[in-house]
Amino acid sequence: MSDDATRNGTDNGTGNGASEMSAEGRPAPSAAAPGSSPGTAPAPPAGAIVADPDPATDERGAGQPPAPPTGTGVSGPVEPEFPTRATRAGTTGGVVAIGTGLLGAAVLIAAVRSRDEGDLDWSNFGVGLGATAVLLAIAVLGALAGRRPGGRAREEVVTWPGAVGVLATALMVGVGIDRDDDWVSYLIGGIMVALAVIGYLAARRAAFVVVAILGLALIYGVAFDSVVADSVGDGHPQVTAAVLLTVFVVVVTLVGWALPTRAVSGVVVGAFGLVGFLGIMASFVVMRLFAEVFGGLSMMLESGDDGAAAGLAGGFHESDVWWVVVLGGLLTLVWALAAAVSSHSGFSVLAIALPALGVPLASVALAAEHPTWWAAITAAAGGLLLLGAAFLARARGRRTAAELPV
Repeated sequence: MSDDATRNGTDNGTGNGASEMSAEGRPAPSAAAPGSSPGTAPAPPAGAIVADPDPATDERGAGQPPAPPTGTGVSGPVEPEFPTRATRAGTTGGVVAIGTGLLGAAVLIAAVRSRDEGDLDWSNFGVGLGATAVLLAIAVLGALAGRRPGGRAREEVVTWPGAVGVLATALMVGVGIDRDDDWVSYLIGGIMVALAVIGYLAARRAAFVVVAILGLALIYGVAFDSVVADSVGDGHPQVTAAVLLTVFVVVVTLVGWALPTRAVSGVVVGAFGLVGFLGIMASFVVMRLFAEVFGGLSMMLESGDDGAAAGLAGGFHESDVWWVVVLGGLLTLVWALAAAVSSHSGFSVLAIALPALGVPLASVALAAEHPTWWAAITAAAGGLLLLGAAFLARARGRRTAAELPV
């Protein structure tokens, strides 16, 4: 024993809880816990709070490699037996993005040029088919690789060529058939949904969910136009469109909630709904402005049936605006609830944007005589809600503080 060891009563200076030192003067690694493998991350302290990853915001989906541990400054391995590089795409992601973009450009050029002169130009169309085949073939080859060893790089190879390849397939089918029949739209939408489902099963990435939503929207719109439109009539087109948007957004959000990519599917279809509702409100405003500029429109309405003209203002019923406002409020509540459950900021943005942009458009469409009242009422309602949220947050903080260890 050394002199220091003799004075401390320990061997090699390791007493009193001191760490062993290596020959170079650096602390030696601590001994592994009993039963743990060398590649296993150390267990957290007994008092630490460990949160499981939220599947609502984890794009990898069920069955995918878990996320690396956070707070350590380095990315851990996907599994102890797999290397750390499996959690990142590395150079593969950039190469895949550029290659997919170039092939997508080839498909788009071919689709535009294939019908320049009416007849199908097989030279351009053939190039488009070839580029589409390459996209799909690369995605299939990527899917054949092992899921865990391939990691994020495999997902990139499957996802972006696959998603763009599905869109390219739908585009080339439309160009090749070149007919306006409903069955063509059903065929294209069905192809998009079917291929997107296969791609999602292979990679569990949200890009395929977005493609599937586009296909469902196409089928939904054509089905309404061919089946329901004639029975509904043309008396209230804006209200009809608002009802269709609300049903589509709510149904797709609820169905997508069963998937690990629930947040992405809900936000994407919500963005479609937001744009649609703002477009409907803008159409009211445009009709109001045209009616004010061209006074002959009101004279034509007054010269017709008085009963039909009753309640019309600017070429539409004012009650139609209120119905659209009510449906928009319903969607806002749905998005607010989704934001509360999933903690995803996308739903919060949707719940903020629709009332913030839609209510001013509604006031213009209704030609509000007292816009100050509109501003005062919305300000008071928003202030009360924020005050309540502040109290809820404070109470939640107190409960959380009471649960923390001293």
